[in-house]
Amino acid sequence: MDRISCLPNDVLCHILSFLPTKHAVATSILSSRWVNLWAFLPIIDLDNSLYLNPLKKESNSVLFFDFVERVLSLNKSQTVVKFRLHINDSCGQSMSRINGFIHNVISRNIIEIDLGIFLNFPLDDDCLKISNSQSLQLLKIRSDNGLKMPAFSGCFPSLTVFDVRVSLYESGEDLITKLFPCLSVLEKLSLVGDLTDCTGEIYFNISGTALKSLELELLIDNYDDCDAMVVIDAPHLEYLRLQDGFLASYLVKNKPAISEVNLDVGDYDEEFLEFLDEVGPTRLSRVNELLHNLINAKFISVSARTSKVIFSQKWNLPVLPSLMKLELSVHTTSWILLLYWLESCPNLKVLSLIIKEKPMEDFDMIEELELAEPDHVPSCLTLRIKEIEIQRLGKVEEEEMLKYLLDNAKALDKFTVNSRVYIKDGILQ
Repeated sequence: MDRISCLPNDVLCHILSFLPTKHAVATSILSSRWVNLWAFLPIIDLDNSLYLNPLKKESNSVLFFDFVERVLSLNKSQTVVKFRLHINDSCGQSMSRINGFIHNVISRNIIEIDLGIFLNFPLDDDCLKISNSQSLQLLKIRSDNGLKMPAFSGCFPSLTVFDVRVSLYESGEDLITKLFPCLSVLEKLSLVGDLTDCTGEIYFNISGTALKSLELELLIDNYDDCDAMVVIDAPHLEYLRLQDGFLASYLVKNKPAISEVNLDVGDYDEEFLEFLDEVGPTRLSRVNELLHNLINAKFISVSARTSKVIFSQKWNLPVLPSLMKLELSVHTTSWILLLYWLESCPNLKVLSLIIKEKPMEDFDMIEELELAEPDHVPSCLTLRIKEIEIQRLGKVEEEEMLKYLLDNAKALDKFTVNSRVYIKDGILQ
């Protein structure tokens, strides 16, 4: 007996919903019981990488677009829970056809849309258009071919998650600025902005009274010709991640009490340091200004390159009185940098270190920092720090750092080591 075919339709549809739509459609050949069950699925998952010609190793995008159209026309589900569409080759198709697919699912109370548009459309082609939806809760858009920010029309009272990778240069400032008034309940924004081919300065505001999580990554190919000014106005922000390779300008308004901040800004190579020397104090003060806006943060994680670019310019860190946990990525030859951070964290409770080997391109730049051990032990190390975590411990060069921390952490309750290699006899003893 075929026990699976005896299951109720809703159970079978639930099982099929975990398959890509192409495979779900293929189940129609199993028996008459399975014919057209796929047409009632609330999840539509279409990816043209599954339509590769096994002989030519390439997809027929015209047929794929026709297949998408046919699936949408035959699907009888009144509510589409999720629509996933990933396209790698347009084969002459226009953006208007993709917008037609989006409009179709939006009209059926769509909850999640996941778009991957990895292809080159004509420069004068239309952008993605997301029309008014009362039900849409999650929107994800990925592209690496200069796709513009989608144009929103109407209101989106349920959209809480927006995850997007687009070209900020192609989008223009107006399209970005007009975005946030449409997203009044947005809680989580993840934006990877491509500034390739950008010249001059680009300004944009990120705002939202409901925004709790913001991840912003800016990509650039030539920091000599382009700069970015970002204003963040989110009074209830709880998580912030900023990443760039050129020290963009960030203004975080109202100094929100952010629970977690992750900073990976600037770069530390000879070319970028020479660039900093040329542009002068305006660009140099940006990290300090950003940290001043984050003085109420409770947990900050800082990359190794950001720490080194800060101290290469002899900046004095602002005092961070609310900081309870500090996570630093530290190269084996520059661990003394962490002591300067500790000087700025008088109430620190938890110190987390991620040990990294010195990059080959650093050559003698670490020595040029001329960092010396401070004259006194940071007060938070002797009086406040209760917990120290060290990840990837194991190199002989780290013995000095380890000894310093354990000799001076008088209030320590917990010490955790995650070793990447065999620890030399005697180090932990």
